[in-house]
Amino acid sequence: MHELSRGFADTRRSTGSATRMQHAGLVRPPSTPEAVARHLLERIRAGEFGPDGRLPSEKELQTALGVGRFSLREALARLSALGIIRVAHGRGAFVQAQPDSEAIGAALTPLFPAQDPKRLNDLIAARGILEGEMAALAAQHRKRRDIERLHELLDRLPRETPEDEVLVELDHAFHREIARIAGNEFLSVMAEAIGEQTRAFLRQYVRAFREPRNVIDRHRPILEAIEAGDAEGARRAARAHVDLCKSSVSAATWPPTRERNA
Repeated sequence: MHELSRGFADTRRSTGSATRMQHAGLVRPPSTPEAVARHLLERIRAGEFGPDGRLPSEKELQTALGVGRFSLREALARLSALGIIRVAHGRGAFVQAQPDSEAIGAALTPLFPAQDPKRLNDLIAARGILEGEMAALAAQHRKRRDIERLHELLDRLPRETPEDEVLVELDHAFHREIARIAGNEFLSVMAEAIGEQTRAFLRQYVRAFREPRNVIDRHRPILEAIEAGDAEGARRAARAHVDLCKSSVSAATWPPTRERNA
């Protein structure tokens, strides 16, 4: 606990510097809960508390850091909201073993891509990069059962005209399966983090089509390249697919200038 306390003393000293800068109108100093949260995060990053590692008890932390119960609990709540720790009632606080993609996605909410065409284009570009790299990795790592699963997803479209949300979920499930096959946790988490925003875009994409089968069949070049073990071909197919989705949505959402001015 001595190391933990000394590190926090350094944080408090830097907070004092921030206070002086704040008086000069340069920066707002962190509150005590912010300082505690930052300090604990640094200790976690340093490896002092590993995956599933238990943090010291509230009493130990209060004593070592010289902070009150309210400030400490607020700091722990902030780390929990960020998906960095989980708090188990009666057991203590533990470092998450896996990143919380939902928490990361929530942090991206202020970007509001659905309300800003430029940010929507940025989202689509980011998705194209992610999908391309995951498809390339999937082509390198795929096994027979993986290919069977991808075929099952594309063949699952019901005979009758499905509701838009069914198409959206089938589309999203196909790309999530590629992420699983790729086996890169960082890419997978990043893709999941933009999952809800991607779904919102896919709803626009699905509405741009009168023939539901086209929505699903447009994925087949990606599957063919992955099945063939063609990493570069899978990358090109995935990025071309995302670009095609963008063009379809743009054509349906923003008609040509001459038509708009007619």
